[in-house]
Amino acid sequence: MNLSTSQQRALLSLASFAAVILLINVAAEFMVQVWPLKFGELTWRVGSTGLIMESLVKALPGLVLLYFVAALSDARKLMRFYSIVGLVVGIAVLGLLVFFALDTVQLRASVPQQTKSLLTKVALRAGLVGTLSAALLIWAGVAVNKVLKSAGVVSRSGARQADSGNDDGLLMIGRPAAPARPNLTAVKGDEPVKVVEA
Repeated sequence: MNLSTSQQRALLSLASFAAVILLINVAAEFMVQVWPLKFGELTWRVGSTGLIMESLVKALPGLVLLYFVAALSDARKLMRFYSIVGLVVGIAVLGLLVFFALDTVQLRASVPQQTKSLLTKVALRAGLVGTLSAALLIWAGVAVNKVLKSAGVVSRSGARQADSGNDDGLLMIGRPAAPARPNLTAVKGDEPVKVVEA
């Protein structure tokens, strides 16, 4: 399927809008859950950090979609911005997990014995999810930087036809069409061979 430039832009704009809505919804849901802010309370810090890890997982599809939209749009500046954001957020999440572990140990010492097991399970889950999410963000940042250093981001049909001067600016999706095979007719006696293009 060949998409014209206008069709491609319309689809990419739709995908970008959907990704932004997803991210706004996740951020709004998180703020409702942690408001008002109480940085001085140990219980609030542990709970809000766990919610951050949960929200990060929900936001990953939107973030990945923005990466793909930027790549398909050949928006190198936007891709570089996303890669930097991914690296910064990934490293920040790893640092936050260190403080989360310290707060969890401190909170576990002050809760009743029957609650310690549940707190440990919840903390381990949040730590695992946070670590995997941070690794994905850092990996995405590094991968995007490698893409930016390569020759190109998206292979376009116009780039393949640059030598012939025919640049239609179409984005090629799917498998390339098979080359036409000539149909050979039977030869009788001294008659010349006829070749008919399919």
